[in-house]
Amino acid sequence: MTMMQNLNVLDNKNILILVSGSIAVYKAIELVSMFKKLGAKVRVVMSEEAKRFVTPLSFEAIAHTQVLHEQTESWADEIDGIACNHIAYARWADVAIIAPASANTLSKLSVGIADSLILSTVLACKAPKILAPAMNTVMFESKQVQESLRRLVDFGFDIIEPRVGLLACNIYGKGAMQEVLEIVFRVCQRLITSVYWKDREVIITGGGSVECIDSVRYLSNHSSGLQASTLALALYMLGAKVSLVSSGFPFELPLGVHRVEVDDTSSYLMAIKERIPVDKKVILFMAAAISDYVPKIRFESKLKKDKIGDDWQIDCKKNIDILKELDDENLFKIGFKAESDSQEPQESAKKMLENIHKGGKSCDIVCLNIIGKHNPFGSQNNEMILFSKDSVHHTGLKSKFEISFEIADFVKRTLC
Repeated sequence: MTMMQNLNVLDNKNILILVSGSIAVYKAIELVSMFKKLGAKVRVVMSEEAKRFVTPLSFEAIAHTQVLHEQTESWADEIDGIACNHIAYARWADVAIIAPASANTLSKLSVGIADSLILSTVLACKAPKILAPAMNTVMFESKQVQESLRRLVDFGFDIIEPRVGLLACNIYGKGAMQEVLEIVFRVCQRLITSVYWKDREVIITGGGSVECIDSVRYLSNHSSGLQASTLALALYMLGAKVSLVSSGFPFELPLGVHRVEVDDTSSYLMAIKERIPVDKKVILFMAAAISDYVPKIRFESKLKKDKIGDDWQIDCKKNIDILKELDDENLFKIGFKAESDSQEPQESAKKMLENIHKGGKSCDIVCLNIIGKHNPFGSQNNEMILFSKDSVHHTGLKSKFEISFEIADFVKRTLC
């Protein structure tokens, strides 16, 4: 969440939150807070049932705008030109989120009933609409509610599926409103999706490979997987269908990012190959730090140190190069290279653009990361030089989340 705040991904976006009667109302307060931290302008509409759980003042203290409910609806212009009524609020919104959405609310919406301010506002709103249902499991699974949800999907509503958990009614099942962060992810995606990236399939690898010596010890590296995960988040928000193949996931990602946990080189390679389609191209971001060398022999049990002795020499062999192994016409390959004290890091990175048969790796783009004191492994910031055959882009030192969007833009401009 912090990395998203620094970029202000929702800067000046108008977000309308409509709160219906549910014990999950308290989560809507946190939702308002998160949107504000991301730079959005937020307004709230409350049903009379919602006010029985939380007062409008709680929302007004965070949003700094007047909550619209039956006692505050007015047709007089405010100082900022936005009247506190359902038409003005509906027209103002860039996106409308009904959270929590009760069974009563979504069922009425599905047939166009407008007998409350929430329903009237939604019907008057032309902006994209997102529903986050919250209710008892039996209610959610009822034929009536499921039919209402299908109708709403047909009308263009996005439905954020509820969670499985212990509900307020003391029943364990599906019906809890989805986590606030997941709702934020979905709203961000709806607001900043790119035409180029929408539904485009991408594979991202991250983390460091783990090459076992025995059942306890292994060879690996300091890669945190943070750049790969921020790239996965950025591309998800831009609308891509993302598969993240990694040995580590340093922070919570959207449910829409398909996470594949791997460890050694062979599992990375297998996971990538399984996700290359036969009928269309996919973009591979090879950000994982794969070991250059692996132990010649892997021992199935732990080697005892009293049998190893004072010195332990581990015989290693050169590892396969995954980018060279993947000579597939359905792949756009984005290579990543980390250097520290190399004398000619840029020339080494450019070499990766050359054809495999000429000693290169047939990459379409290479992202060069020169590791230093200003951007060590695990740092929130990074600095990269992006190469294609025809252009070069220097990002400068920025957050890894910002750099992820710059990488996405460079790829779009290169591959278009």
